[in-house]
Amino acid sequence: ATKSSSLTGALRQPSWDGTVTQAQLQNLSLPQESRNVGGTRRFRVFMAADAPNLSLCKSVMSSVALGYPLPILLNWKGEFNRPEWHLAGSHIAKLESLHAAIEALLADPDDIAHDDDLAVLVDSYDVWFQLPPSVLIQRYHQINKDADRRIRDQWRETWRDGDDFPIAPPKQNIVVTSAKDCHPGPESGSHPHYDHWPQSPMPKFMYGPGTDKVSGPLFDSARKYKRVRPRCINSGMIMGTMGALRAALVRSKEKIAEAERTGRQLWSDQALLGEVIGDQELWREWARHLGATWDGDAAGHPLSGGLHRDVAPVARAALREGKNFEFGIGLDYAFSTIPPTCSAEEDGDFVALSDHKQVEAASERAGVVDGVRVRGVPTELLDTTPNAARDAIKYRDPLRDIAWGNVPLYTDFFFGTTPVGIHHNAYVDNLKVWRIDNWWERMWFHPHLRRLVSSHLILPQTGSGVRPIVRVANVSSDGVEVVYVPPASESQEKVVTVFEPARDVGEEALFEPISFDGICQKGKKPWFEELFGDKIGPLAL
Repeated sequence: ATKSSSLTGALRQPSWDGTVTQAQLQNLSLPQESRNVGGTRRFRVFMAADAPNLSLCKSVMSSVALGYPLPILLNWKGEFNRPEWHLAGSHIAKLESLHAAIEALLADPDDIAHDDDLAVLVDSYDVWFQLPPSVLIQRYHQINKDADRRIRDQWRETWRDGDDFPIAPPKQNIVVTSAKDCHPGPESGSHPHYDHWPQSPMPKFMYGPGTDKVSGPLFDSARKYKRVRPRCINSGMIMGTMGALRAALVRSKEKIAEAERTGRQLWSDQALLGEVIGDQELWREWARHLGATWDGDAAGHPLSGGLHRDVAPVARAALREGKNFEFGIGLDYAFSTIPPTCSAEEDGDFVALSDHKQVEAASERAGVVDGVRVRGVPTELLDTTPNAARDAIKYRDPLRDIAWGNVPLYTDFFFGTTPVGIHHNAYVDNLKVWRIDNWWERMWFHPHLRRLVSSHLILPQTGSGVRPIVRVANVSSDGVEVVYVPPASESQEKVVTVFEPARDVGEEALFEPISFDGICQKGKKPWFEELFGDKIGPLAL
């Protein structure tokens, strides 16, 4: 029998009770596991931006100063008024453009990109980096390891006998930043099915006796979630392997097409990605149910037994249409990457991590219930292997002499975490605009910004190749060390590029360079005067 017929045989009977045979389980559409071998992998940064702006300039320059690969801009000078996108124009375009860029890179005949390469998409007008890319990459892998362990334990607790069950616990390859408020909900026209998402793994007493309770004035749309542990999506950062992102973005495009056909409201990229994750969680719920009812030959009877009614459409689509709903997407529950500051407006501040008295006083002001949770300088900045130390010397790392414990770093005192970056979406009392205007000089790198940017823009010496970003052990299937490096183009030219998708069949997509003047200058005052504040003049290498 064909795959289609074997999958749908049980469904031809209108009285199908949910039973699935071993053959049908084995024929379900599941994501192909990556080869995940050690060696060199590329790391790319994407930002969606449509016009020059000083806020965009700050986001880009914070990344350059810390040694991130020069970003690829999506949707530059884009048009977002397609009527079928409703209110979500630029948001939907962001995901569609990222998908097109990934497809173009993976299809390049010069083999410049691979499925296991890593990519991160960040909001471009309100995100500032404060820690180097080595920390972001290490935390990405640690988040995935922790998630894989939780999922594996959950599935094995559910199964009667998991050893011969044909569906293995999924592995995480995509990390999205989390939010305290589950927005947008069904009233927006989107259906993320938040009730089926996992609970936060953070401590249940994290905010004291009122943890997870909506409190304060209900009209205060931000502060009322202050004591809620994040478990929903904020799309300010999306990070994953190129192969995993491509698959998830294909599913997003399918949902866009479905919405266009039905005239359904599309609210935002956050809502769209939330729907993809919601379907994934419903599929996982069904898969765990199958494992729990597995007898060696069949599983799933009855479909309705102990399962929510929302699960049935996903189960039927997986069997009848061969649809895949597993994309390996999970959340950064611990606010360790680039978390939103909305609903956490007073939870963090800039501190020198080695100054215990300063950290203690700031924790008390924030209202932390059980003393200091911050444990000094992040270990990712301290743990240095011999190979990494040699890299720093050989490639003249501009950050190698930074005393990380003595510089002001934004830290969330409830999580006890110094995040990789700050997402300025704290809109209480117009804080977002105020902080973007007034906090720039508080960033630890600001007094050194011109020097750090200039140093990171210098091309490597002839024959030396690009400097490794980080070496990561114990993440590949073959046990070989993974070495993350910037795109190969940075050995010849370090420049921000604009992605221009192919306009017609047979044409190639383009990655065109753009100057800092092109992304930073808006208005009459020179951008470099506002950005650097040192009265030296234009940026010169």
